[in-house]
Amino acid sequence: MSKTAALSGSPTTGSTHLPPRRRWDERYITLPAEARMEPTPFVTACLPKLPQQGHALDIAAGAGRHSLTLARHGLQVDAIDISWHGLRLARQRALAAHPSPGRQIRFIVADVERPWLPHAGYEVILVSFFLHRPLFPLIKARLKPGGWLVYETFIAGPETSSDGHAMRRDFLLEPDELKDTFADFEIRFYAESQDRAKATAQLLAQKPG
Repeated sequence: MSKTAALSGSPTTGSTHLPPRRRWDERYITLPAEARMEPTPFVTACLPKLPQQGHALDIAAGAGRHSLTLARHGLQVDAIDISWHGLRLARQRALAAHPSPGRQIRFIVADVERPWLPHAGYEVILVSFFLHRPLFPLIKARLKPGGWLVYETFIAGPETSSDGHAMRRDFLLEPDELKDTFADFEIRFYAESQDRAKATAQLLAQKPG
């Protein structure tokens, strides 16, 4: 699971030759305890639109900030990531929370870039700062009719970078690509914005049904 564009910081240059699982395990081992605790503002803004029961899938869940957010919202969550250490941190955070949403989250260590997603139907699928285009058809298939897609990630721009690190173009959306890819959904919100050196796309869409 390549997260060069999935996190707002990239692995150090010396670690980029490592296999993806080991590279991201090392990233989460050194992640400060207080880092990546809160959901992004976009995810927070989407919550009132989302159902409060059913099942959700958090793709590239990492340290679990959005898995915990969805669980607190009332959903049963599958949190999937290539990094065992990332999901271990997510589980620790879930158990430490008061009240703990840990029983509402299933942690799945897997490489979605095969491509693969759990064989289940979801009311919500969330993707935050991760891009692997072969997953697009699977995302559509795994969402139940009427299900919601929350997707936020980087787009290509002349100054696009991640905390000073240049990002590979294949980990960046083209302008309007996300909206066009899910044009068969009902687009509830779409925006592209430039914040300092980062250009992002944000999509809230509902599968017809």
